[in-house]
Order: sequence, then C-alpha cells, then structure tokens
Amino acid sequence: MLKRKLIIHAAIFLLIFAGSSFSANANSIENVFGVGIGLPYGGLGFNYEIGLTDYLAPTVGIGYLPDNLGWNAGIRLYYPGRDHNFRGRITALYGTNTLIEDRFFGFDDEYDTETGFSGGIGFNWRFGNQWAFDGDLFVSDSDVPFGYEEKGSEVLASLGFNYRW
Repeated sequence: MLKRKLIIHAAIFLLIFAGSSFSANANSIENVFGVGIGLPYGGLGFNYEIGLTDYLAPTVGIGYLPDNLGWNAGIRLYYPGRDHNFRGRITALYGTNTLIEDRFFGFDDEYDTETGFSGGIGFNWRFGNQWAFDGDLFVSDSDVPFGYEEKGSEVLASLGFNYRW
C-alpha cells in the first residue's frame, strides 16, 4: 500500500512538473521509435515517444509476453535537455507491469498479466545523431490474485535501442 501511494504521489509531481516545463522557446517536437525489452516496451516489443519539450515526453509501448500481449502508457521527464548526449530520466507508467503464473489449479504453466502503476529512473545515451541506447530500473505496483505467483521481482530492468527524428 505504501508503494502504491508513493507511485501515485510521484505521478502527480511529474504531471505538475510537466505542466510547468512547457516554454515558448522549446525545440520542435521530437519523435522517438524504440525496440527493446522491459516495461516501456510492453515486454519484448516497441515503444513510441513524442518529445513535446526538451524535458517532457509522453510514451506508449506494446510487446509480447508469454501467452499475452503487454502494453504501457505514461510520461517521461528528462534532465538535462535534448542538446546533451547523455540524459537522466524519470518515468511514470500505467499498464502491464507484472507477469503472473497459475500455481494453484493446473499442472501446466498458465501465465497471465496484471496492470498497475510503475515508476522508474534511467538514462538515455545518444551515440549518433539519431541513434540512442537507454536503460531503466522500475518499481511496479501490482496485486497478485490468490492462486497465482509473481514471476520475477518488483524491481524490473529494461533495455532498448531507439531512433529519433
């Protein structure tokens, strides 16, 4: 319960900060398409981010999980701005964040997913004019139903490559 409150408060802070980060002299909109593994990619999949300012970027992702399709939507805050090749970031997401396995009723492994909030910190490293590598550590908030077991940890890592234009 404490983790859920922390994630909700962080998301509110991010939205307030995002609203104040719009400026009249912000660079043009930046599109980012990524391929990777982890939360922002919905598992193993794709991610799209639109840089509205130098610091703010809404993001969506969709990907493959065992026996299911994963998805996420959220917002990222970057520091410093786009002009830097190495940037830190804070991400708040809502969507598929936990893979669970039926351990109570069946003999075969049966997987399902849980949706909820996730928050994380990470980096984005641009190694070319348009190419970049990124990584994040996320904390997920999920309620695993009776008869299921969470696969993995509540702290999740993600890695990806992306192209910006």
